[in-house]
Amino acid sequence: MSTQLMTQDAAASTLVAYAFGGGMGASEGKGVMYSLISETPSVFAWWVALEDSDGPPIPVDRYLIEIDRRSRQVSPPKKVQIPETELAEAILAATGQRLASSARFTDGLLSISYKVTVQDDPDVAYVVQLRHFGQVASMDSLISWISINIDPRILPVPSVYPIPGERQRQEALGNGRQITRFIPGEMAFPIYPTLPHDQRLILVRKIALAFQACWQIPMPEPHVIGELIADEGEVGGFRIGPDRHHDLGGPFSSVREYLRAYLRYSFVTLEKQNGIDEYKEWFQTRIKGFIDQHLDDIPLVVEDIPIVAMHTDMGLHNIIISSETPTEIRAIIDWEFVASAPYASLHSMIENLFREQAPNQFGPEFDRADELRDAFWDSIPDWKRCNQSTATKEYLKWFRFGVFMKPEAPMDDNMSEEEKRAFWAENIRVVEGMLNKY
Repeated sequence: MSTQLMTQDAAASTLVAYAFGGGMGASEGKGVMYSLISETPSVFAWWVALEDSDGPPIPVDRYLIEIDRRSRQVSPPKKVQIPETELAEAILAATGQRLASSARFTDGLLSISYKVTVQDDPDVAYVVQLRHFGQVASMDSLISWISINIDPRILPVPSVYPIPGERQRQEALGNGRQITRFIPGEMAFPIYPTLPHDQRLILVRKIALAFQACWQIPMPEPHVIGELIADEGEVGGFRIGPDRHHDLGGPFSSVREYLRAYLRYSFVTLEKQNGIDEYKEWFQTRIKGFIDQHLDDIPLVVEDIPIVAMHTDMGLHNIIISSETPTEIRAIIDWEFVASAPYASLHSMIENLFREQAPNQFGPEFDRADELRDAFWDSIPDWKRCNQSTATKEYLKWFRFGVFMKPEAPMDDNMSEEEKRAFWAENIRVVEGMLNKY
């Protein structure tokens, strides 16, 4: 038996092999979706699911699997769920109402969800989510602050119903339960690309105002970069902790130090990415040399970029729009990833509003995309002026180098080299541009 403790990468490989090997049932035609829940000196714990690659977007069962770091043994899968008795207790404690029914609901990457109805009011429904990443007490406090202080016509959020004692429970068990009011409507992600151009223009202007509303949330001084935490019970009691989204550390008092940490992280993700062997042959050694030698070349002017509050996952997949009026935003949801960071860090998410969805994460522009782009930034002119600053331009040059450093693996294993170059065109353009400059 090896005396070396298993690394996270090795454990992830073992986990995927276990899932594809039938440890969780038939895996043919399915993909493995997993996320690390906790790590101790002795055990890695994961949430794992087998998901149909081409199936409809329905909730799938997730399982807790532990891997012993010394013995390499994989534990039997244990289904992750909230029993109905626990749902009933949580609903009663948070809302004072009695459970009538519950059913699995749309899941997020880092949560499982239930839609519940109550006996006391048949017209009311709630969503109960079991989250392992987001700090539920902080999320509830932030959403409550937004609902009190920001016009709901600009930044609508679902009502939250904190469960008494949930912060202590999450600290003890590693996952937290969040209850929000169910918001009827449709996710914008599949609808937005089908809208006529004039309706896209209306919706994109509203989305711009929602972004601006986040960016205007008052932040503690001095402004530093990290995870935004809203302290339970303190309205507007915000503080900044280390970055947990990418595990960068911090908080960072310097934009340059943050960029250096982000670029090092990006290179590690490049090293780990599978299915991009040719790309690695072309660029990995050169990029490593750049990371080793040129991170001190980040210019001082980037320190002038505004650092703001942001929902770092405020894409179309977390925007609920009206089923009847698709230009009406009903709610911005899933406030799991909230940060204090340079506003231009959301460049790619905003840019996706002007592009078609694509496997390489950089699809072709919509017809009349420039009008969409202008509509977004003209709606928030102060930030449009920030885009023209040297600080933002320099920041984006370095930040986009990190974003595009690691390409997506092609879906088709039989792509020719020419087809792969086309698939990775923006990655190659951004990376070569930076490498050739230095």
